[in-house]
Amino acid sequence: MMKRSLISVLSLLMLVLCIPALAESADWNYDANYAILRGYDGAGGDVVVPAEIDGFTVDVIGINVFKGDTITSLTLPETVLELRSNAVASCEKLTSVTLPQSLVVINRMNFFSCNALSEVTIPASVRYIGDTSFRFCDALRKITFEGVCPAIDMDCFSILPDDAVAYVPDDQLEAYKAAFENAGSTVSVQPSGKNAVLVENNGYVEDEFDFDASTGTITSYNGYATYLAIPETIGGAPVKAIGPEAFARHAYLAFLELPEGLEIIGDSAFYNCETLGRVRFPSTLKTIGSNAFYNAYKSSVLELTSVESIGNYAFYFAGLKGSLELPEGLKSIGKNAFEACTNMGANLYLPSTLESIGSNAFKGDYNIQYIVLESPTAPMLGENVFAGCDYLYDIDLNAHGTRQEMQQWQAYVDALGLPCRVWRAQDPTAQSPEKGAYQYENRVLTEYTGTKTRIHPHLTVSKEPVVGLGDGVFKDSQTIEYFSVAHNDEFTTIGAESFMNSSLREVDLFDSVTTIGARAFANCAQLETLTLPDSLTTIGEGALDGLTGLKKLVIKCDPALIPAGAFTNMPNLSEVTVESGAIPAHMFEGSGVTVLTLGAGVTEIGEKAFAGTALNAAELTNVTTIGAGAFEGSALERVRLSASVSVGERAFANTKLKQLVIPTVGSFPLSAVEGTSAELRLPTDATDDQLAAWNETLKRPWYDPMLREGETSKFVKMPFAPTPAENFEFNPETGLISAYIGTDVDVVVPCEIDGVTVVGFANYNAFHSCQDYTDSSVETNRTEWVHLRTLVLPETIKELPGMMLAYCQQLETFVCYAPLESTGGNQFMLCRSLNNVIFVNGVREIGNYAFDSAGPLGNLYFGEHLVKIGQQAFNFAGLTSFVADAESVEYGAFTECQNLTSLHFTSKTKSFGENCIINCPNLTEICFDGCDLTTSPMGLMMNVAPKLTVYVPEGMSEENLRHAQNCQSWSENPSEVTVSTEGCTHALPALPDVTAMLPELKLDAGVEAVAAIAPDAPETTAKPETIPESTDAPASETTAAPENTTEAQDAAIPDEYLGAWYGVSMEIEGVSYPLADMGMDLTITIGADGTAEMHMNGEGERIRCSMQDGVLTVDGVSFALQDSMLVVSEDGMTMTLSREKPEASAASIPVIDESATIDDLKGIWALAHVTMDGITLPAEAAEMAGDTLVVYGDSCDLTLQGMTVDGLTCSMDGYALLISILDGEAAATLREDGTLCLEMSDVTLWYERTGDAPEITAEPVPEATSEPAAMPEPAASGAEAMIGKKYVMTDADVNGYNMTAAQMGNLEYSILLQEDGTVTFVMAGSDIPGLTWAYGRTPTEAGEADGIVIDYYTQALNLVPTEKGFDMDYLGSMLMHFAPEDSAQ
Repeated sequence: MMKRSLISVLSLLMLVLCIPALAESADWNYDANYAILRGYDGAGGDVVVPAEIDGFTVDVIGINVFKGDTITSLTLPETVLELRSNAVASCEKLTSVTLPQSLVVINRMNFFSCNALSEVTIPASVRYIGDTSFRFCDALRKITFEGVCPAIDMDCFSILPDDAVAYVPDDQLEAYKAAFENAGSTVSVQPSGKNAVLVENNGYVEDEFDFDASTGTITSYNGYATYLAIPETIGGAPVKAIGPEAFARHAYLAFLELPEGLEIIGDSAFYNCETLGRVRFPSTLKTIGSNAFYNAYKSSVLELTSVESIGNYAFYFAGLKGSLELPEGLKSIGKNAFEACTNMGANLYLPSTLESIGSNAFKGDYNIQYIVLESPTAPMLGENVFAGCDYLYDIDLNAHGTRQEMQQWQAYVDALGLPCRVWRAQDPTAQSPEKGAYQYENRVLTEYTGTKTRIHPHLTVSKEPVVGLGDGVFKDSQTIEYFSVAHNDEFTTIGAESFMNSSLREVDLFDSVTTIGARAFANCAQLETLTLPDSLTTIGEGALDGLTGLKKLVIKCDPALIPAGAFTNMPNLSEVTVESGAIPAHMFEGSGVTVLTLGAGVTEIGEKAFAGTALNAAELTNVTTIGAGAFEGSALERVRLSASVSVGERAFANTKLKQLVIPTVGSFPLSAVEGTSAELRLPTDATDDQLAAWNETLKRPWYDPMLREGETSKFVKMPFAPTPAENFEFNPETGLISAYIGTDVDVVVPCEIDGVTVVGFANYNAFHSCQDYTDSSVETNRTEWVHLRTLVLPETIKELPGMMLAYCQQLETFVCYAPLESTGGNQFMLCRSLNNVIFVNGVREIGNYAFDSAGPLGNLYFGEHLVKIGQQAFNFAGLTSFVADAESVEYGAFTECQNLTSLHFTSKTKSFGENCIINCPNLTEICFDGCDLTTSPMGLMMNVAPKLTVYVPEGMSEENLRHAQNCQSWSENPSEVTVSTEGCTHALPALPDVTAMLPELKLDAGVEAVAAIAPDAPETTAKPETIPESTDAPASETTAAPENTTEAQDAAIPDEYLGAWYGVSMEIEGVSYPLADMGMDLTITIGADGTAEMHMNGEGERIRCSMQDGVLTVDGVSFALQDSMLVVSEDGMTMTLSREKPEASAASIPVIDESATIDDLKGIWALAHVTMDGITLPAEAAEMAGDTLVVYGDSCDLTLQGMTVDGLTCSMDGYALLISILDGEAAATLREDGTLCLEMSDVTLWYERTGDAPEITAEPVPEATSEPAAMPEPAASGAEAMIGKKYVMTDADVNGYNMTAAQMGNLEYSILLQEDGTVTFVMAGSDIPGLTWAYGRTPTEAGEADGIVIDYYTQALNLVPTEKGFDMDYLGSMLMHFAPEDSAQ
């Protein structure tokens, strides 16, 4: 916390952290900041790369390090994890290479064209080999693999000698054969005689992930892995998502394996991970977010199996190569998703599930030649999806595509100027009639005598399109199985009896047929699917009779064309689609329809159209009329209607409907759902009046009203495990409990006993054993009773007898889940310990004298349906404040409430009894929030506090205000009444979390904590607390939980731990600090039941305690008793608590010395203490020991956490020294005890003087010359003018502040762009070598502009010309302003 407060100051020194540490040793160009070997300048020969350079390990071999014709052998050290792209390539004389067992990734094009290399061994540690590696190696004949088959990209080990052999582990032979085949390699793969060496390396440490266990999301990754296999679980929680930017700009990651169970890769998750080669995706992945692998995926292979959505720019500039097949299940491809994947070529396969392709999705992928679209319905296309795909020549739509889709796609590619043809395939398994076996007349096929089973007519005859099929051509044929009309757009006629009594199984009428003749398909009993196109205008009589084997029917034409009775009583017909028109009466009655799809054009369903079908669900949102009995007797379970539909009598009668959203505009007779158990709901936009009208019609109870669609019932079931049945005397004939005979003080009444529902209590003596008549007027000989503390009633209770709980003086909490009409009169009389009364599902009436002499009543909830507060309901009650949300308040409802200070009546209150408030001497405020007081007696109260404030809302009538002013009855000492229109601060009580309020009760895992009425409501089943696992047991002992784990957790806490403990001291690194002197007030109160409360400086929270193996554990932290003190040690800190509350020492904040001058403040000051949020820590505890403030006079030097900012400007303002820091000011004052206090915005620093400030030596002033200074020449404009000239930084914008070069430490920041393309860059006084520059487009606030781009290792630095010089955005941390060196002096 203290460190965070100082971030704004510490940002002054952030540049030190940004400077790459580069080291050069002998022949090596080594970047220690990234552990990368970036260059080799040696003489060649036998090259051995050292494991360390200048004390830093060599982890990565960078791009193009080893090349040329000087190297004959190469040995890499056992520290190298990755070979970057082309790290070793075109080494013409390289004959041998030794790869280390540490190597994980061989990136693309390594050992490419190493023509002298004859053999190589791939270590078992290698997980990935990038594309084109070991290609064109003319002498490479032996390749030995030692481990499990790695991921191998395309063109690896290709174009090698014909006798080249790869020797692989025997147990991996098939995997290697498949990998080499997929890579396009013809190398012979042979067993080596050994099994694979297994290397355990997942590349991660669990602590390197920032993980949100509640959502299963990795939010960031803090590691440096080259290879990373993300685990399926972290901390026991499953990994379900990679969060936005979680791995963005990671500079090391090269090969990634994602876990099974992962569903989402968030936006920009791996954005600009420029080193990332290949990713293994899990079968569970559903979503890849926008920019997820933007400029990150360099592999030639992309294997996705279950993805449903690919976001915008997801694989922009990926290295994909060759054909790409996207998986079934994919629904959407975002805009620019695969743009600039210029190596992608040959074929692109788009799945049948694809619904949309965003703009520019494949823009610039000019090697794509052929696209196959499997979707029956062509997906929606954005703009320029295939722009720049100049070699695309063929797009195949699915065989079920329509003529309109063909035309639309052709127009689309034509507009892009592509030489591409779009066509819909004819089924390739069908053929035209064989020669001599057919006859055409007038372009109509009139005879076929051949033997083919799958056939389509010729497209043309005598160069004219074939237009039809003649009468009876295939009548009685037992060879025909499939027939398709010719896809020439002119085939229009199927003749009479064309297929009558034939063996036809499938027919394709395309969307050109207009006429089907009489009995054309009659008795085609084997025909299983039929689509009637929208081009149809005539269907002859009996054309569709006897299709007993039909399973799937699609009606695109007007259903009225279909002869009556064609599809009734067809048990095999299971799937029906109707796209438009009115469905005639009885059309599918008695058929086996289970799936119904209706198009937007279907507006009417006739009588009995689907009666008696097997249909179980129907979407009827566009239908405006549903006929009588339309679905009667069907298997319908779910249906969705239009809000304006008119429903006929018995339309859904005797179905299996469980819920139905009924119309609000149309008509709906109750007979429509006769014989069902359907719960009726209204649409989401239904008004309250409409709901009220239907509640009245349906006679719904107040606690179970009709709901709108999507609303969740507020009815809550009791979630607690019940007290065992043997504790109750129960009459199974009446369902009533006559007596509680147990001894438990926390009682949960069961919902049922021996299978019989508990509906109530026989009489007021049901809890007689718990009634304590001490200090009451009741005479009794009883000396013992059950000290009932908690009572919970289930939702099955119908009524409570009056006085049933009277005299239960130890009762603290009463919770009732039953919705009741009344609490019962005198119900809680003399329940003197009663604090919590919760009617979870509401109560309608608080009975007369219900809370007579009860208290303290600090937590009351009666629900939103309270109608009446009875006479003297709170007579002598202990409550202090109350919100009365009831329609009527009876006489004396609040009588003799001595502790009552405030009352709030809501706008719901319509009726007040006379003197409903009597003798409440401390009642000082009362609120009438919108109540109409003109209908109530003038005397609402008597004998309240001497001064009473009555709050009313603004805008009340004068008559109401008069009633408010005169709300008292006559009394000897009337109160002084003030009427106020200030806002009321009271709020309606909210239903508390009962399970949290009663942690001692066990939950019933079989009971849902939400309403049973709302079937669509989310399940929130309460769960018992998880028992923490022991961390002390050996690994071999933790595989099985002990049998009595629960008992161990619930063991009683010894008395010596119970009660309040107060924080005394905190010890850090052997130094003890009194907490009271530090402003820390810590209290922990421990209860015997394992509940505890912790308060820190006035803020409290409930925590859990338990005894485990004799040790007290509080929220997972172990406490110990030492010398009557409670001690806890954690992370190098020890805290001590005692039974006595400590007091702070008498020392107070030192007084300011208002006579102080600048001379008094000059000197060297050492930091002693730090104060933040009222807590004071020694400098050592705040990790600021050794920090100083040196005051010279008009300047000072400030050191914070070891970082020094020199030359800060300061000046006296009265007795305070104002120090300029980050365009703000901090005030330093001298105190009378000799200390110095520096106050910043949210932290105060306390210093002690340690010495005098050194004198500042004045800089010599150069002698004046007689010659005037030369005027600088005007600066040239544009990026070209920046070349060959040294620029220095004048100032910089850091975290919203502008800082001069002097404020940033007087170090050199300069840039010189050399004409040879190199850069001389000095950052904070250090030279940054190895940089190059180029002209380019650079981003500005107004858009892109011409500028210069510096290649800064894995990042880009953009230089934007300005009037004075140029601006440079330094890695997002600051904006630096540069000017020519001569003009900046």
